[in-house]
Amino acid sequence: MEGLKIAIATDWFYPKVGGIESHVDELARNLLYMGHEPHVITHDYRYMKPYVDDFPYSVKRFPGFFYFREYHVSTGVEQLWDINEFYKREGFDITHVHSIYSPLAVATSAVSGGIRGVPVVATNHSFYGAPTYVDVTLGKLLRKNLDKVDTFIAVSRPVARDTRRLLGKELRDRRLIVIPNGIDTHRWRPPEPEERERARRSLGLRDEMVVLYLGRMTERKGAHRIPIMLKEAIEKSGVSRRKIRLVLVGNGPMRPVLEKNLRKTGIGEISELYDFVERGRLLPLYWASDVVLMPGILEAFPVVGLEAMATGRMVIGRNESGLSDMVVNGITGLLAESEEGMVDRISWALSNPELVPKMGEMGRKVVEEKFSWDSVLPRIVRVYKLTIDYYGDVDRRYRFYRLVRGLK
Repeated sequence: MEGLKIAIATDWFYPKVGGIESHVDELARNLLYMGHEPHVITHDYRYMKPYVDDFPYSVKRFPGFFYFREYHVSTGVEQLWDINEFYKREGFDITHVHSIYSPLAVATSAVSGGIRGVPVVATNHSFYGAPTYVDVTLGKLLRKNLDKVDTFIAVSRPVARDTRRLLGKELRDRRLIVIPNGIDTHRWRPPEPEERERARRSLGLRDEMVVLYLGRMTERKGAHRIPIMLKEAIEKSGVSRRKIRLVLVGNGPMRPVLEKNLRKTGIGEISELYDFVERGRLLPLYWASDVVLMPGILEAFPVVGLEAMATGRMVIGRNESGLSDMVVNGITGLLAESEEGMVDRISWALSNPELVPKMGEMGRKVVEEKFSWDSVLPRIVRVYKLTIDYYGDVDRRYRFYRLVRGLK
């Protein structure tokens, strides 16, 4: 297949750092390496200036009159006009928008499919999660404005189920395909023995089992409950506290509650608490750890879980989340149905330290087979091709219909 010219649109891109941002960057880089021509379309992130767009692919920023700083989104009539003019000049083969909850992505899909006649693929990276009193209006608005999307991608099976519930009959005959986010398995890899030793030494560790949490400290992610779960797991396992070190990295509205629970349970005595760490400095944290905890339920496709498995770490998390698409329970990690179940799984890991690295090794193999870009990217490109072919067939049928109507 010859190279495609691909528009990749989303509100969430660098300099903001997060799961969607890193995915879009890696997708564009891998598409470029594969011989395609990706162009990222986003907004200007005016509150984060100055920054440098030093990317090997094209990044085009369109400022919106309305900028919602808290949500990192931007929109406006002039922004849509400029995006339309950009499409007129560039002649894209396909548009790939990221997050069906991104105003810029949804608007670009309307410009692409509704005005410029360019087929649209949309990846849903997260759960809907709107309050009931908001759903009636917001859900209807979303369904209406997503009508120009030809193919939907969901990053996990739980997200696919959520997307079907949201779209309902509006999904019609459009495809909904599950394709996970990819990961660079050359960068995110298990450590050599000396690398692990160096990473542990930098944290002042000796022979302790290290339990790691990385991420936002919000209520839905459940980090504030970790001290309580770990205290109960230690008591259940009978392992000495001196043999365990808890490392928590992140910030957010629930951090004060976390700190309170660390003091209340006494787990603070065996804990290290850090603020956000730059993405480029995360690898040694994984290398130094043994177990990575993911207690959140509303995790659509947890990048931390994927990175942990890629680096050979055992993951313990909730079965209701997108983690269930990554972890094979009891083989590559442990999944729980409740907080009590999380306690049981953590207790098992503390009691069986010799089996923990074996699960990590199996997790690495699964990532190499199913989640590396070598595996994921061909699936995405195939969706592009199928969407373009389908769109062309629909267009040809529509032109024939117009012709027949004109002859009557």
